[in-house]
Amino acid sequence: MNSIKSSQIHHLIFIFGVSLLAISLPTSKFGMSLAQLILAANWLLDKRVIQKFIDFFTNKIAVAFALLFFVHVLWLLNTSSFQYALDDLRTKAPIFILAVIFSTTSRLSSKEFMSVMLLHAFSVLLMSFISTYLYVVERPVDFRLISPYISHIRLALNVCIASFTLVYLIFKSLSINTWVKLLFALISIWFVFFLSLLQSVTGLIIFFVMTIILSIYFIKGIKIRKPIKLSIITFICLIPLISIIYVINVFSNFKSKPDIDFSKLDSISPYGGKYIHDTISYPTEDGKWIGLYLCEVEVQHAWNLKSKIKYNSKDSKGNVINYAILRYLTSMNLRKDFDGVNQLSNDDVANIEKGIASVEYVRGIGVKSRLHKIFWEYQSYNSTGDIKGHSLFQRFELWDASLEIIKTNWLFGVGTGDVPLEFKKQLIHQNSPLKETRMRSHNQYLSLFIAFGIFGFLLSLFSFIYPFVQSKLHFDYFCMIFLIVCFMSMLTEDTIESQDGVTFYAFFGALYLFQKPLKKRLE
Repeated sequence: MNSIKSSQIHHLIFIFGVSLLAISLPTSKFGMSLAQLILAANWLLDKRVIQKFIDFFTNKIAVAFALLFFVHVLWLLNTSSFQYALDDLRTKAPIFILAVIFSTTSRLSSKEFMSVMLLHAFSVLLMSFISTYLYVVERPVDFRLISPYISHIRLALNVCIASFTLVYLIFKSLSINTWVKLLFALISIWFVFFLSLLQSVTGLIIFFVMTIILSIYFIKGIKIRKPIKLSIITFICLIPLISIIYVINVFSNFKSKPDIDFSKLDSISPYGGKYIHDTISYPTEDGKWIGLYLCEVEVQHAWNLKSKIKYNSKDSKGNVINYAILRYLTSMNLRKDFDGVNQLSNDDVANIEKGIASVEYVRGIGVKSRLHKIFWEYQSYNSTGDIKGHSLFQRFELWDASLEIIKTNWLFGVGTGDVPLEFKKQLIHQNSPLKETRMRSHNQYLSLFIAFGIFGFLLSLFSFIYPFVQSKLHFDYFCMIFLIVCFMSMLTEDTIESQDGVTFYAFFGALYLFQKPLKKRLE
């Protein structure tokens, strides 16, 4: 009797810990740590703890999943910076902890598993409301600040998981009524909108790739005539082409250089200032010439009357504010003179003071704004080679540095703790603009190759892939989503080098492998 009661208590605590962890993934790093402490304490206090350890080490799938952590431990033999190495092991600990606990605990029931997934989805929904509030009310200069608790990219990954959890319930659940499914559909549509608001290119690309793959997955199982089915699949496959055409169209409009008849341009402002019409020193932005109708003396005088940050001073980003003023005026189709500056609202002035250089960055939402920023980065990089503040081209610089490090350390890598040190040395050697930063690869595969060399890198890939293939779960709906999200995010991010990223990977990987019910259909 006591044994039954004790096992029930352990099970309830386990469900509580898993639920808390699911809720905390998009909302709280502290909650992630607390949930794992609860799960670990509950596991260790089980009188079968010794047998559970034995069960773990005899479970080749669980050991393979935790192998990534063991590789980090083994490569301590090849490191000189033990302080960073130990911090890195602490960060990676969830991979081992959750593999051990989840693989040696009885699987959740179908109802319990879906309850956990729904708790995660509604936690993401709550976080989306908080982020939207921050976007609308505070209008932060850096869009990443609308995700205050975890990285905006990790939040985007959570959105992808949550969205397709709801999609599964809409199409596959037999126990949910139509009105609830309609609510889930509306939330899924909201998540697409929110991804655009987050301006996470990585998240949006992953979402659309998953949409295409899973649409085909669902349609193949629907009993309709083959011509109709083929037509639907063809339309779905056209989505990437339509997206590419849209991006090309926006870029074409952005870089267009309208013809100018200089003889028809005013040369004197209403206040007697002399206009400069410079199409050589100043580029176009969104099809508008920055250097037209420029009377900098008047701009300086008018701006100094409107703002506490003087014309040649630095904005909140640390950049001299004058060029941002000219770009902002251009984006609003205003002349760069006294009257143009006076037409700026208090909100416009505040935007410029924050370092926002175009009204397009705060007008509307998401995708187009992000594209404009990327295109401006490209234009600036192409003309000056400057990568300061340009996340896309900083990645190119970091990938180049990564490959150079790999060339000289391809066999055994630099060790678990020496990656930041080697990056710093390489960026200094290249005289990179990023040499004063602490940036790393921004590509998980390159990071692993740098740390462990070819052998450790292959072991890491084995740890990623083997557990799902051996379990025959790589084509399971939830596992397929998880693998797509992780593998794609690792192309442009160091996904498992931060607490929120590694916990995301460890939680969903272990949950789907060891706790998801084995029934094909979940209620």
